[in-house]
Amino acid sequence: MTKNKYLNGVLWILVILILVVSFTTNVTSYFHTKEINFASSRCYEEGGEVILKIYNNLTSEYYFECKQK
Repeated sequence: MTKNKYLNGVLWILVILILVVSFTTNVTSYFHTKEINFASSRCYEEGGEVILKIYNNLTSEYYFECKQK
């Protein structure tokens, strides 16, 4: 019985950890998307050309530049 309780506790910790990591990744992705959309719209309003390179979708690492025409 003790071994089963230990295994059950470890499984709960893993499930909670997976949920926290998933939530954090989704929130980060959401805010990066909002940031890119805002910067892009400002760039277009000023008559610029957006240069966007996304290096890693999981970590949302990207490069953004507004190049004036």
